[in-house]
Parts: sequence; structure tokens; C-alpha cells
Amino acid sequence: MYLKQLHVHGLRNLKHIQLSLSPQVNLFHGPNGSGKTSILEAVFLLGRGRSFRSRVLNTVINTQEQVCTAYGLRESSGVSTPIGVSRGRQGDFLFKINGQQIAAASALAETLPLLLLNAEGFDLIGGGPQYRRRFIDWGVFHVEHNYKQLVRRYQRVLKQRNSLMRHDRIDEQMLAVWDTEFVDLAQQINTSRNAYLNDLLPIVKQVACELSEGLGDVDFAVHPGWDEAVGLAEVLLKDRPRDRLLKTTHHGPHRADLRIRIKKQNVSDILSRGQLKVLATAMQIAQGYLFYNKTGQSGLYLIDDLPAELDIKHRQQVCEKLSALGAQIFVTGVERRDLLDLWSESTSEIRLFHVEQGSVREEHCAE
Repeated sequence: MYLKQLHVHGLRNLKHIQLSLSPQVNLFHGPNGSGKTSILEAVFLLGRGRSFRSRVLNTVINTQEQVCTAYGLRESSGVSTPIGVSRGRQGDFLFKINGQQIAAASALAETLPLLLLNAEGFDLIGGGPQYRRRFIDWGVFHVEHNYKQLVRRYQRVLKQRNSLMRHDRIDEQMLAVWDTEFVDLAQQINTSRNAYLNDLLPIVKQVACELSEGLGDVDFAVHPGWDEAVGLAEVLLKDRPRDRLLKTTHHGPHRADLRIRIKKQNVSDILSRGQLKVLATAMQIAQGYLFYNKTGQSGLYLIDDLPAELDIKHRQQVCEKLSALGAQIFVTGVERRDLLDLWSESTSEIRLFHVEQGSVREEHCAE
């Protein structure tokens, strides 16, 4: 699976661009502020329906435009599928797959699975629990087909329960009904997450060990969002006064976390910043390998300013791993030679693009 074509209009400082892409490696070089990251942002828009840089749409849309549009042609097993995304200043959107309008961004994610490696991606380890929940849920979503519906049902029940908590008087019988369903769905989500992590951990260990000695001892400990020794039903009952006081539910999968450890110590306490970057990268590469093992498909990797994030040895190792996976890769960097030196001579399908002041021009790698 790969993105064969990319057309972008009205996104940040990019001119109207039309690119024919390599199924393997696509390199974008140019000075800071030239628009390199905006190209990755356009691909991300196709796969997620939103930006990874800002929640405020007005900053994503070019100041001279009312709408930004990304169009791509996905190629998979000889079948071409057009994907289109438009976002407007007033929050309006239009998503299309194969000419059919769709209502949910999750359909985009299913059609164009992608992983982003950038400076913020290292929040996977050092950031809040939401980053690690997002990491887990990306994986489960792409390998377990009913997970999307399961999470939607849970979010609906959570919303209903929180709504009840805002009432001055609570119908205890109704709350008991919602709590029963809440507990059932929460346990299913926890089971799915644990099963996924059990499959992922051996691959993380292998990739981490190959990237850096000493990281192969990494281990996961999952906190589901409640005290399992007590049980969620009992926890909800005991914590009901606090839930009512603060008008929200304090326990459940929406409060889960992934503790990442080496020899029972949190990695943030014992690893250097460089090692944490390597480990976070290894975890995301491992996700791609597990996705391939489960589905037979290789997703897309968007890597922003790779030369600035890892040293030359680890950059080369990351590129070797992703090339072996057969994933389509988009990499940005300032210097042309820094990008080209990352790939072995056996990598035949490389396309190199120079980006400057929002314009994109393809170059020959041998220039």
C-alpha cells in the first residue's frame, strides 16, 4: 500500500502542488520555513482528516484561501483509490473515498494507515498518559476490526454517565444500568489493549535491542484506569461521591496508562534523552511490523526532520528497518546530502524534492 499521487491546495504556505511519489522513499529538503513539514501535514490530513500541528484550522489554511484541500491516490494490490479531504475556516469539512462522501475520519485512517515520527512523537514516553493511550489505540484500531465500534459505544456510555453526574438528583436505577454497561465495555477495551500489547512487546524488544544495546530489556505494565484488585464496579461505587462533586467519571479506560520500564524502573528515570528518543522510535517501528504481520499491509511513515532528532548511526538503522518493512516513507530535512546518505544503494525507489517558499521541485538524486 502506498500513496501514488499527492495534490495540495490552500494549505499553509504551499503553492498548488502536484507530486508523483515513490512507493518507497520520498525525501524533502530545503531551508527552515520552506514548507517541508506542510507536505507531511497534507499527507496526515488525508489519513486523519486533521492536522498534527494545530487544532486551530485557521492556522492551517492559507491566509488567501477559505478552504485547504488535499487529494491523494492510494495504490494497493493494483487497485487505485482516490482520497480527498477539504477543511474550511468555519469548521466545515468534506471527506471522500473513491468518490463517496464519508462522515467519519476513522474511515480515512482505515484507508491510509500512517505513523508520524517527529519531535512531539517523543511525548510517547515523557508526555502525559493520553499520548500512550493514543499509541495503543492506533494499533488496536488497525488490527481488531470491531474495536472502533467498541470504543464508540464506550464513549457514548461515558457521556451518558457524565451527564447524569451533572444532575442535582440522580436516578440511582438508571445510573446502575449505565454502570453495568460501562463496566462491561471497559473490560472489553482493556482485554483488547492487553492482547495487542502482548503481541507488540516482543517486537519492541527486538527492534529496540537492534537499535541500542540495553534497550532490549524494556517491559510494559498496563494500568487499565482503575484498581483491578478491587474491580471497576466497586471502584465506581466507592468513587461516586467524588464523581458527583466534580461531575465527571474518574475511572475507566479513558484514564488508562502504559508504564514503560526497564528492570522495573521507569525508563524516564534511567535513560538519557537520546536513549528515550531511540526507544520511542523503536516502539513506533514495531507498530508497523505488527501491523504488517496482522494485515499483510505496510502503512506510511512520516518522519519530520529526522537528522535533527537522531544521530547518524541511529538514523541509518531506522531507515534500514523501515526499508526492510516495505513501508512508504516521507522524510524531511534541511540538507540534501544528510537525507541521501541515509539510504543504501539497494534502495532503488528514491524520489528527492527541493522545497523553497512553498514551491516543490523534483530533483535527480545524482545531481
